[in-house]
Amino acid sequence: MQYKTDQGVQSENAALDIRGLSMDYIMQDQNIHAVVDLNLVARMGKITALVGESGSGKSTVALAVMDIQDKNAVISSGEIYLGGTDILSMPKKDMRSYISNHASIIFQDPIDSLNPLLTVGEQLVEAILIHEKITKNQARTIALNQLLAVSLPQPEELMKKYPFMLSGGMCQRVMIAIASVFHPPLLIADEPTTALDVTIQAQILHQLDSMRKKDGTAILLITHDLGVVAEIADDVCIMKDGHIVESGTVDDIFCNPQHTYTRQLLAAAL
Repeated sequence: MQYKTDQGVQSENAALDIRGLSMDYIMQDQNIHAVVDLNLVARMGKITALVGESGSGKSTVALAVMDIQDKNAVISSGEIYLGGTDILSMPKKDMRSYISNHASIIFQDPIDSLNPLLTVGEQLVEAILIHEKITKNQARTIALNQLLAVSLPQPEELMKKYPFMLSGGMCQRVMIAIASVFHPPLLIADEPTTALDVTIQAQILHQLDSMRKKDGTAILLITHDLGVVAEIADDVCIMKDGHIVESGTVDDIFCNPQHTYTRQLLAAAL
């Protein structure tokens, strides 16, 4: 079966290329326009920050890319290219498998994102076996190395623990280990440091920065924290009421903002 692929130059070096995406939430008495004609590119080896206040539509975009949006969310138009292929042109049965090989996501609350009934080791091994045809012992070795790669101490002991036995920062690093186990071209990080203290936040940002440098991963960082954006992002998209109102390099946005809303966000952050 042939799927829609990109033949132009716009997607060159892009792990994610969203074009003209519009999404509505279908409610009983009205339709809410959550995303309107959105264009966004996340390039390999770069961190692209999608910035806006709560309710601006940032997370809706992330969920659409992963095809895990709410049941009442409807994509009315647009294209979402992952690895040069428009996932919206795929049947559902093919889409999920394709996405899982091209993108991963980590969420704001890592403890809730992990299965409370399985140990850290069981969850890592399970994620590895989904993508690799290897033995459980081989997967376990990879799992141990993944935990070491995200700077978690005593991985042998950690593998035996359940999520509730870990701190929020440790759980978030476990989530990064799981999300990066097959070196996805795209990692979406949806407010990954919001619930963490400043020291742990810096460690998580360092892990994300290491991923993009070591593996060439494209990272879409969804956040409202301009301090985090200034520290780690390469490119920035400012989102308001479902629209991208301004985009550019981090220097463009911070040194020469063009849109009134961007200037208001920067002023509020100072």
